Amino acid sequence: MEFFAYWNGAQIRDLFEAVAGITATGDFLGLLRTAALLGLLCTLTVCALRYRGLDAMSYVFAIALFYGVTLVPKTDITIRDERAGTVYVVSHVPLGVAFMASTTSHIGHWLTHLFESTFAAVETERFSSFGMVFPQRAVNALLSAGPLTPQGQTMVSDFNRYCIVPELVDRTDKINELTASGNLWRTVSAAGWVNPARKTTNADGNWIGCDEAVTALENYLNQFEIPAIEKHLAMKLLPDHADPSAVILRALPQAESLLLGVSESLSASIKHSVFLNTIDADLTAVAALSKNPMAVATQLAKAQGNLASEINYRTMAQIAQDALPKIRNALEFVIMAAFPLIFILMIAIGHMAASLLRNYFTLLIWVQLWAPICAVINFIIIHVDAHPMNRIIAHYGADSLLAVGLIREMGASSQA
Repeated sequence: MEFFAYWNGAQIRDLFEAVAGITATGDFLGLLRTAALLGLLCTLTVCALRYRGLDAMSYVFAIALFYGVTLVPKTDITIRDERAGTVYVVSHVPLGVAFMASTTSHIGHWLTHLFESTFAAVETERFSSFGMVFPQRAVNALLSAGPLTPQGQTMVSDFNRYCIVPELVDRTDKINELTASGNLWRTVSAAGWVNPARKTTNADGNWIGCDEAVTALENYLNQFEIPAIEKHLAMKLLPDHADPSAVILRALPQAESLLLGVSESLSASIKHSVFLNTIDADLTAVAALSKNPMAVATQLAKAQGNLASEINYRTMAQIAQDALPKIRNALEFVIMAAFPLIFILMIAIGHMAASLLRNYFTLLIWVQLWAPICAVINFIIIHVDAHPMNRIIAHYGADSLLAVGLIREMGASSQA
């Protein structure tokens, strides 16, 4: 038999192993005998008082049926974690719990994939693979990406201060070009944009011309910084996937294309984000050192927008992201872990156990319906956001310094 897990394949494996171990112990069998004996004595007492001997036979038949069908037969169950891509096999699981868990799991899995194959046009829209509002989370994480390696932070900061800031002080046309650019690195690395007479430092700490620094920084970003940022984004967004680094290479461009209508390689998007998140800070630092407020620094800082609301949204989003899967999985875990106790109650009440078994089966179905319902809600939220985000990009021409604040806030509010 087969069971489909979401985020919790290893825990479900441990649960089935525990159920198999508990139900195979002599103590559990002794408890079953005690429950059966007490139930039979109570039934015989009632039958004697009410002259209903058939009830005693029904009770004995029900005990034999439930015990012989749900507990005695054992089976192997395969647990497939949809998110992590892992597979576990547990042997000697009682047929009763294996059959009900597998059947209800197939119902949830079938409905989830039916909805997702109908609605989701790209992989990143699938709740079963990436969780709730993944495109919004991915775009926000990508737009917030900055240099991670110490050497990269130094090289980018020095390049901003010594090569970019001086170009903006007296050149209004370059200020406008930079704030409207959808690819900041492509803009500043274009031939003739920086002044070759100005100098900055390279990876060895030596002073080189700004035109030479463009090539040196490009090489460093490609060899060291971008792989580090990709690995960081993979672990931040997909920590429960088996190979997050490979998945992130195709998932992030899909998310950008879906929400922003932007078609760029992941490396190009990361380079843009690196400068998106460093230029305004470096401008402000230069202004502070020169004791000059620098109108250009103020203009670019304002272009980032007031992110206080985003910070509040992000807190709520993080709470929901962490709590909701755990709540759902805790409920599923507790319901299935209750099987040994449910079975004891079934033995105790005998021919009246059908109602208890039906209610237990209904609980299992209920918890499996969370995934398809979340898949539908996920689709709605993503596509409700896609239209205004695309309109923002169309209005500003790109995911520029002028547009990024609005994009971040809209994505953060939906996550919240």
